[in-house]
Amino acid sequence: MKFQTISILLATLLNAKSASADGHVCLGACSTNAAGDKECVFTASLNLSASELGYYVFDECGSEANPTLGVEKGVTYRFVQSDETNYYHPLGLAYYPDGAHDDVDELEPGIAPPGSNSDCADTNMCPAPMYIRGGEYLGEYSNNEGIAPLTGSEDFGLDFYEPEFFLDPVTWNSAGTYEIALKFDVDDFTDDFFYFCHIHQYMTGRIKFVDAAGAELSPVDSPTIDYDYDMPSAYDQSCGTYGLGDFQLPHAECPEQFVCNKPDGVVGQFAGCLDSMNCAMTAGMTTNVNQGSAVALFIHQMIPHHQNAVNMCKALFHTDELQCNDITDEDDPHCAMTALCYEIINGQNFQIQTMRGVLDGLGYDGEDDCEVNVSMFSDDDTTPLMTKAPKTPKMTKQPK
Repeated sequence: MKFQTISILLATLLNAKSASADGHVCLGACSTNAAGDKECVFTASLNLSASELGYYVFDECGSEANPTLGVEKGVTYRFVQSDETNYYHPLGLAYYPDGAHDDVDELEPGIAPPGSNSDCADTNMCPAPMYIRGGEYLGEYSNNEGIAPLTGSEDFGLDFYEPEFFLDPVTWNSAGTYEIALKFDVDDFTDDFFYFCHIHQYMTGRIKFVDAAGAELSPVDSPTIDYDYDMPSAYDQSCGTYGLGDFQLPHAECPEQFVCNKPDGVVGQFAGCLDSMNCAMTAGMTTNVNQGSAVALFIHQMIPHHQNAVNMCKALFHTDELQCNDITDEDDPHCAMTALCYEIINGQNFQIQTMRGVLDGLGYDGEDDCEVNVSMFSDDDTTPLMTKAPKTPKMTKQPK
């Protein structure tokens, strides 16, 4: 799927509920292989505008963002990440939301399911994803003869798979199809588990066990996800952005416009969205130095700057002006811009998460904003006609 189709998905995805909220579980596309065994496929892509970071969608699950998936024990599942929007978003599987981001157990050969009596950890044969690139399994462990000979090992291919998602978009897209195989074969574990992004936190989705008819084995959502999914405002939906709903002009902290001579049509709407995102950055970069740290000040200034760049690319994609049929064609200006924006959106969002982690690690507030209205001057540019003193510094809670 090429990026010009993202805006088509956006209209339905942004309003989707989580699957568990309405009782729907997506079962994937299943068939019988040559050996007579059942196999099922989930084909992943990303809606990058569905949240600050983006959410997973799956072709087999319709238009839901981060849908709840249903998995049958003893059946081979393939999570295919061939779509170019998967760039920078390697899938992982964990027993708790967000996996290693939250220092909780992931599905690994040496980790038995929580509460299980299985001794699979003793032989490194516990259920784990098997990472594949271009049809080649990248690890040694296998609990699935359909993928590789049965072998106990700690190596399930992640150490080769994940680093390649940090490559540039052209190289990543040229490497072949990325996919994950899973066969969950421990009977005495019935809680849910989770898919997540190994690079970006807060993108986790739920996986529930089902029987052969697709009925949930446990209708209770356990463990819980302790945060709500992002919901872009109606204005953000019109721009393809996130976080701009409160920054439409006129705005007291911003000039009357950033883009002059706006035309009608798509480009004019894009220009209006740029006005809002530049206002958001201007207001966001008006900060205190109350915490007495150059590092904190740098981060409080840099995060709004990065968020602006991310939103600029999201809004550009939303115009559908970029028409790239093959992102590996580096001579095509539209493809060059498409690749550049993938790097900006995913790379700078990753840097934002890193900076938030630094603030948390050093004990600084996630934000330290002050509110300053824009001053208007007389003709000699020396006498203020209207000024407003800064408000009391606004301290906000730490990010999720």
